[in-house]
Amino acid sequence: MKEVIIISTCHTDDLLYLLMHLNKHIATRFERCAGVSPNRLELLCKLTGGQISQSDLQKAVSIDPAAVTRHVQQLEAEGILLRTRCEDDNRITLVQLTEEGKSKVALFKAQKERFLEELQADLTESERLGFIQALRKLNSQIQQMKETS
Repeated sequence: MKEVIIISTCHTDDLLYLLMHLNKHIATRFERCAGVSPNRLELLCKLTGGQISQSDLQKAVSIDPAAVTRHVQQLEAEGILLRTRCEDDNRITLVQLTEEGKSKVALFKAQKERFLEELQADLTESERLGFIQALRKLNSQIQQMKETS
């Protein structure tokens, strides 16, 4: 009888490990380079379109609702955004960027572009486009898995 060898898939060429490792390191390095976390930048970018309810903001970003509340509170304390109550419905909190916030978002976006240029410097255009296509397929697949699970 042949011996069956079970090989662990928790090593450096395992796709899940690579994606988790890459996400962790990109987030850390991006924050160090840009001065803002990817989550906070996503939240701020959603506000560039104008005033939005905090509830709609929570739905629009891929961040835990409690974390969105913390970010909003901290950003308000820093003078980057302003929270107000809706005149028509006092239960609704509206959120918008301040002028300082708009300036910071523009700066953060420029720093993001520099970060991405450096990150992708060794990729050919074909590799970059292929990687984006593969990530989109994986994202689509994970969304389908969420719906069926």
